[in-house]
Amino acid sequence: MQSEEVRRRVEERIARGRADGFHGVFGFRTVSYGDGKARIEMDVTPAVENLSGFLHGGAVASLVDYAGTIATLTIDREGRHGVTTDLHVTYLAPSPDGATVVADATVLKAGKTLAFVTVDVRRAADGVLVAQGQMTKFQG
Repeated sequence: MQSEEVRRRVEERIARGRADGFHGVFGFRTVSYGDGKARIEMDVTPAVENLSGFLHGGAVASLVDYAGTIATLTIDREGRHGVTTDLHVTYLAPSPDGATVVADATVLKAGKTLAFVTVDVRRAADGVLVAQGQMTKFQG
């Protein structure tokens, strides 16, 4: 169970990203988070599409990074600023214009300075796995 202090810090970071960061440009919506997990939604709009009208791989990688970051924030009681040290994304299916994708992030292991996260990105309408990401976050 996460403390009220951790929840407050996560809320502050989400609000900052919404107001000032590219997270707002990408349209990330934080649906839920807590206890090493996070769920983020994003609509496929022209701003995040490739030349073929599908969700751009760079936008998917950013979504994986954002969801993983929110998940790690929920388990770090010290509120440390972290940086992603490793990010790997496997792309499995397209998401067309107008679709919504959902990223579910789970912290697999968190040590003193590193956290390891997996993120599944699915189309909301049919549950098809669009991409699977793994990331390592340095917390220090």
